[in-house]
Amino acid sequence: MKKNIPMVLLLITPYVLLGIVWKQGLTDVVPAAWGLACLLIFLPNMAYAFLLLRMGYSEKQLLFWNMLLKLCNIPIYGLVFLMGVLMGVFAIPILIFLVLFDYSLLLPSTMFGLSGLLKAYEVRRISVATLVVHIIMQFMFCLDVCSSVYLYLSLRKDK
Repeated sequence: MKKNIPMVLLLITPYVLLGIVWKQGLTDVVPAAWGLACLLIFLPNMAYAFLLLRMGYSEKQLLFWNMLLKLCNIPIYGLVFLMGVLMGVFAIPILIFLVLFDYSLLLPSTMFGLSGLLKAYEVRRISVATLVVHIIMQFMFCLDVCSSVYLYLSLRKDK
């Protein structure tokens, strides 16, 4: 159970950041909180995804967390997209921030997918072509969710 605490923090953090924005507005607190979250939660989780391989996590467990993280982040991505669409031309100045914010959420969950894919390939549950295609998909919005759900469900069924 203690092994799952970093992933749970990774699930909760975007919603805490959203709560800060909701309460404070887009003030100086938001970039500081985002930077702190990146340093203390997002970056360590990116390394932790690969440490779990050495701690005995199976490819199913890693791909489950990959899928769960990506599915739980869909509302955040949707809100960022909606904000960009509603702001229209006025979103251009903050476009870089929105892209960085989205990728700061995408990359930690992607690392769980990569480590699960590498483990699945290591134990010969997927082919090289599947590995390459899904690694590419893990780095693209929308395709990453499709890839994570497909991988988890297909490897869960296999014995």
